[in-house]
Amino acid sequence: MIYEKIIRPILFKTDPEWIHNFVISGLSIVSSLPLVSNVIAKYFNVNDSSLITSVGKVKLNNPVGLAAGFDKNVTAPLAYNMLGFGYAELGSVTYSGQPGNPKPRLWRLPKDQSLIVYYGLYNIGAKNILEKMKKLKARKIPLGISIAPTTGLILSEMTADYLRSFEILYPYADFITLNVSCPNVAGCDLFAQISFIRELVSAINDFKKSKNIDLDIFVKIGPDMDNEQYDEILDICVANNVTAIIATNLIKKRESIKSLSEPKILSHPGGISGRLLRERSNEVIKHLYARANGRLKIIGLGGVFSAQDAYDKIKCGASAIQLITGFIYNGPWAMKNINKGLVELLKKDGYKNISEAVGRSVVK
Repeated sequence: MIYEKIIRPILFKTDPEWIHNFVISGLSIVSSLPLVSNVIAKYFNVNDSSLITSVGKVKLNNPVGLAAGFDKNVTAPLAYNMLGFGYAELGSVTYSGQPGNPKPRLWRLPKDQSLIVYYGLYNIGAKNILEKMKKLKARKIPLGISIAPTTGLILSEMTADYLRSFEILYPYADFITLNVSCPNVAGCDLFAQISFIRELVSAINDFKKSKNIDLDIFVKIGPDMDNEQYDEILDICVANNVTAIIATNLIKKRESIKSLSEPKILSHPGGISGRLLRERSNEVIKHLYARANGRLKIIGLGGVFSAQDAYDKIKCGASAIQLITGFIYNGPWAMKNINKGLVELLKKDGYKNISEAVGRSVVK
């Protein structure tokens, strides 16, 4: 209540990207002070056996994760356990550092509880991220890294670019996510996208086998494909030992959303996150879960603001969920409220563990 009534109105009067960077810098400082961060962690963390789960070999104390895109440059990696997340995905990272799109490149849609994001994969590059990951000694939750292709490459050059980042970063990640819904890939026609995903996922799988690498691979997809294309991607992932699909990234098709925001705001370029994405991501999760038939896991992303939002995604088929926009709109209490609410919802439905609720609203 304090955040929504007092803190958020002040923050939302400031440039979105500036305040985002300010908050991450603050989290970095606070999380580096053990006495302070431990006290905060005790307040925000919800420790309940019903929330313990796993995605492949990635063990989670709770299913609520930070999505890639919040901490692009691994600025505050120790802060996310402090805030009550069960895991965090950092990045997305490209092999070569890049400045991203010109500013402004982030806009709020408060009437829709959403954001328009147009960063263009701004990050400091895989080698610089490596140096930061090497310094992490006391991680308390799993930390994954999302990788994407460097801007300016043609499609035939992208797989090698991903592989260079993967080879550099995999020893220091608890999982690696292949972001195949980033602008650099999503700008291609759908046939080219599917062909590229097949080539990329196969190449990563072959590299893992050649080096005897035992690491979970996630693939992050967008919401703008049809079911036939999702089926193709799912089969590619299963054939190449992918652990989970993250569904979904930002929505780009304006005609597929019903917004309360003014057309002028919606005219900004970029993908839309938050509540405007929620129903579409749930549809995709349901379809993938039914089609997967237990062959891989689904991680739900898009429009998670409350325990009920998270629970809906879990019952649609997600084994874990991720959020950013819900965190920005609801503040540092978001994860605690979601996890506490999930415990109560599980009790109400008679489930002893979150895994028992996965896919319960899907008719196969």
